[in-house]
Amino acid sequence: AGIRCPRAHLLQMHVLVMSFIGTGAVAAPRLKDAQLPLARLRGAYSEMLLILRTLYQTCHLVHGDLSEYNILVHEGELYIIDVSQSVELDHPLALDFLREDIAHINAFFRRAGVATLTMRELFDFVVDPSINDDNIEAALEQLRTLAGSRPLQRTAEEEVQDSLFSQAYIPKHLDDVDDHEADFQRLAAGGAAAEGIYYQGITGMRPDMSGARDAPMLLAQPPSTSTAPELQSGNGKCDASRDASGDEATSGSGSDDSSDGSGDEEWEERVGKGMSKEERKAHKASVKAANRERRKTKTPKKVKQKAKKAHKK
Repeated sequence: AGIRCPRAHLLQMHVLVMSFIGTGAVAAPRLKDAQLPLARLRGAYSEMLLILRTLYQTCHLVHGDLSEYNILVHEGELYIIDVSQSVELDHPLALDFLREDIAHINAFFRRAGVATLTMRELFDFVVDPSINDDNIEAALEQLRTLAGSRPLQRTAEEEVQDSLFSQAYIPKHLDDVDDHEADFQRLAAGGAAAEGIYYQGITGMRPDMSGARDAPMLLAQPPSTSTAPELQSGNGKCDASRDASGDEATSGSGSDDSSDGSGDEEWEERVGKGMSKEERKAHKASVKAANRERRKTKTPKKVKQKAKKAHKK
């Protein structure tokens, strides 16, 4: 598959003899100890994106323990070791192990000063079946743009979103989805109602679940509609007036209509064009009803605040 790793020479019962990675009798350093310059680390992160995808798509494996401790640097190249505990894709915990590998890789490179992707962005790149040799370079360029658009210091909300994603159930196939129609409606409602639906990438569906994709998710939508946090123009800081789900922050009063009418004028300008007065009125009513439903499933503020406090500690 083109992934650099030790070669197996002999297998006898439980003993496996493999090639030595190093110079002379000196073993190659782990990525953790290699002290690579920042420019090389940026390149190494891009290489790891491809290695994760190749393991999944070509080798049909998930490493399961991939981190800076199981990557060697020899003659300027990355070598993957300790693959013996890897699992095949039909393992019931394969996607859990994949998310752990992604978390470890992101954490190391972020500490080293490299701009990284969110867990979901990297996960979707690895599992997306519509990425191929013809569009993979464009997908990688889109990922670099996404990562480079953010400050290195992650916000507590980003940490919360990664935590929620790492623990969520992700169906591998559409047959494993309980209610496609309900998920489609939740995505159409947007905001908090769409939280927890993460299987579009792995099943080859469009982000809004309206049908099958014929292009990678990264290329099927502009960067501004991605799961990335909204950025203020020019200064690279996250917009504090919005939470990670894209909803405007509220005062916490809990009123069903406290935030439904605040954007009426903006809604008229963006969505209401071409509609009659009766149609606009009916659409607003449906939006308000959808907002009330999504608040029933929205992550409680207490949960998010606890996660923020834990992150600060």
